[in-house]
Amino acid sequence: MGLRIALLMKLAPRKRGSLEDWVLAFCREAAERGHRVDAWLSDPMLPSFVTELKASGARLDELMKLEESGLVPMARRLGAYDIIHLNFISPRSLAALGAYAAWPARVLYTAHSDYVDPDDGVVRRSLRWTLNRSTMFRVHSLAGVSEFVRIKEGRRFGLYPYRSRTITNGVDIQRFHPRERQPGGPVELITVANLVENKGVHHLLRALGRLCTPKVRLRVVGDGPAQRSLRALAMELGIQHQTEFLGLRSDVHELLGTSDICIQPTLMEAFGLTIAEAMACGCAVVASQVGGVPELIDHGRNGLLVPPGDEVGLARALELLLSDPVLRYQLGHAARQTACELFDLSRTVKRHVHWCEEAAGYVAPPAVRATEALPVVEAPESRVQAQAGPQSL
Repeated sequence: MGLRIALLMKLAPRKRGSLEDWVLAFCREAAERGHRVDAWLSDPMLPSFVTELKASGARLDELMKLEESGLVPMARRLGAYDIIHLNFISPRSLAALGAYAAWPARVLYTAHSDYVDPDDGVVRRSLRWTLNRSTMFRVHSLAGVSEFVRIKEGRRFGLYPYRSRTITNGVDIQRFHPRERQPGGPVELITVANLVENKGVHHLLRALGRLCTPKVRLRVVGDGPAQRSLRALAMELGIQHQTEFLGLRSDVHELLGTSDICIQPTLMEAFGLTIAEAMACGCAVVASQVGGVPELIDHGRNGLLVPPGDEVGLARALELLLSDPVLRYQLGHAARQTACELFDLSRTVKRHVHWCEEAAGYVAPPAVRATEALPVVEAPESRVQAQAGPQSL
């Protein structure tokens, strides 16, 4: 009998992308191994995503409904599972507390964020230190989406190294791949981000304003509270005719596949999933040298790194790539190779499902292999009798 796995994820799958792809791939991989996954996600949910998830054999419900049921009912319900897999959930949220109370289920925690403790006084820091180390008492082990996150979160929660591991985010390299680019047109720049302050898109716009070249077009993909101010900044810089704000899109793989340069000017980043997607699409990538990003980008070999917030450095990197199409191609080609070798989605979900099996002490039943029927061999007596002919009575 397979494992019963509860996947709790504070994700609203309102589009198609790598996080949504990860959920689907995880559920399919678990089902292939004979496990059952019940997923609790957030609204709104893209109807096509819901259809595909249910087709994988997984059960789907709303995370908010689970939390609203209260701590004790939630713990009782989650206690029926062998594994509770937490993603994008604060380690001291109600959902996490319900998971910790769901004895005897094993709790796995995936750290996705570049969390920074607020700079408080000595008393609050001491209290937070105590709470952090008691938080992971019921967590079997933690996985960081980058080595940077694994080390940082391991120190934050006081975990021994054997209780943490690195499992990078994954990209569907069959869907995210290079596509034919239109020759003779402007150089296509793209950035894909949640439009909030720490994603640094305002630095990208100012860097583009420094270039003063009509040969480029920038597509900004994503939505968020900073969208209005970013539009106003593009107008102020006089680059509004070169800048398109496309909003939330489900065709990011096609947009990246037809782009020449992807820029991620983020100020903090745990891994850089969009960077991995752009690499899989063969884009030349310019990204901030921050958090887990240097684990993806080897500066000068498969992309370029600039200090976070450095608008002059960002403009110089873009100018270099705009003036050298051969370098753009070389970086994009190497980026695609790196993505295929390190960030293939099928490999990363296998590692997550194996992590679940390892935590539960699950041993897969031996595979039953079909064997060919053995040839019928007559007994020696029968052969002798046949050779001697019929016996007389």
